[in-house]
Amino acid sequence: MKPVLLLLGSNIEPERHIPQAKAELRELLSDCVFSRTYLTAPVGDPDQPPFWNVAAKGKTTLTVEELQRALAHLERQHGRVRDPARPCGPRTLDLDLLLYDQEVGQFGSLVLPAPLLTREAFVLVPAAEVAPEWRHPVLQRPLSALVGGIQTVGVSLLKEAPHA
Repeated sequence: MKPVLLLLGSNIEPERHIPQAKAELRELLSDCVFSRTYLTAPVGDPDQPPFWNVAAKGKTTLTVEELQRALAHLERQHGRVRDPARPCGPRTLDLDLLLYDQEVGQFGSLVLPAPLLTREAFVLVPAAEVAPEWRHPVLQRPLSALVGGIQTVGVSLLKEAPHA
């Protein structure tokens, strides 16, 4: 069993997609635990609603490639459409693999650890909440220690997320 860390995001009907995706991830991963839900400002394409973001940690017997395919399948089931004209645009569901054990490298189009993990608060804050002791495989520092060095403006806890 390999430990994994994921990020869920949605800004199109997030009150429906995030809870459903959490239930589906509980079926896909063992020992699945989720962070609280964060409301975050969109990055890279500001003309859209804010996102709901949740980190998930769990364990899997799937390879990196198999897990990535399973996550893409879940996104498609939720109606995710990738618009090349708006790569950072609105989405029903985004499932990003942030860490897979201590793997470092490129797996097809996937880079591990995910570069956004240390660059964006909307990724690191929920990730550090759910896996504070996990070490970044390149920096060799716990995720909780990395939060102090990142700007957290635009990230807040979602107050009204009864089903997320």
